[in-house]
Amino acid sequence: MSKISRSEKVLPFAIALFVPAITQLNNSLYVGEVNYSVSFVNYLQAVALLLVLWYINSWLLLKTENAKNSISITLAVNAVIVVLLSVLSGTALVQEIAGQYSPLFLMIRLSMIVLIINIVLRVFHGQRKNAELEVQNLSLKAENLRFQVDILKQQINPHFLFNSLNTLLDLVENDSEDSVVYIQNFSGLYRNVLLSAQYDFITLSQELEFLDAYCNLLKVRFKESIDLEIEIEEGQKDLLVPPLSLQFLVENAVKHNELSVNEPLKISIKATKGILIIKNKIKTKEFSVPGEKVGLINLQKRFSILYQPMSWSHENGYFIVRLPLKPNSDD
Repeated sequence: MSKISRSEKVLPFAIALFVPAITQLNNSLYVGEVNYSVSFVNYLQAVALLLVLWYINSWLLLKTENAKNSISITLAVNAVIVVLLSVLSGTALVQEIAGQYSPLFLMIRLSMIVLIINIVLRVFHGQRKNAELEVQNLSLKAENLRFQVDILKQQINPHFLFNSLNTLLDLVENDSEDSVVYIQNFSGLYRNVLLSAQYDFITLSQELEFLDAYCNLLKVRFKESIDLEIEIEEGQKDLLVPPLSLQFLVENAVKHNELSVNEPLKISIKATKGILIIKNKIKTKEFSVPGEKVGLINLQKRFSILYQPMSWSHENGYFIVRLPLKPNSDD
């Protein structure tokens, strides 16, 4: 059961103090002289009776909430209480609440009081139940999202490893001396991949360091066929981004566009006002490379789950991706 709210703790005392006071005031209008000492004692007795009725019904609700006949049990117990109080209608304790009325009218009035108490209690009880369900749903959603993120992270390493080994295979088949340099750079880079993939976010500065290492790998194979332009506003490098975001996008650009030393593939990366913009001119390969788009789809899902949706578009012959950067709470 969730924690009882402050209003629910205060309300029974407010009702118990207010209702007898109204009754006392009403009775005084019909009585010429008022014995304040007796009235005060009767008032305190009435307050106590209302609190007893409240907490009896609160206890009944708690004990019978999972029972199929919860309402029937509550009605039966309250019926016994009302009848008993009506029989005792001659006492000052009961008349202080009911006023100078007949037992039948007293029974009706007490029934209304008990009914109101039960309605209020069940409203609060329903609100607590809804709050509990809300918390449980949020917990399940958070757990599900965490599971999805973990699955996406598990896709990072095999995907990166697969593409890198394909590149290495091409270098080896061409009997390239660059394959040795590539292997040396790749081992250090893959170690960083394993480390960074453990985190949901890293700073943009860290991501750019990883991108620089990754671009060094690309240059082993493509030489000067890739032109990377980075323009980051002051203060933007401390913002956060999911790790390997830029690597995926650069890899995607290289995979789907023509590039050569004479016509290098220009990739622009800018960060301004909390948005990271990655842009490259579309120069579609004559024979496109089939792929599952794991990198782009993975990145899209991770951004949607972890922070805010990313977006991409084709504008005036350019492929443009916009990544929202998360504020760094450590700043």
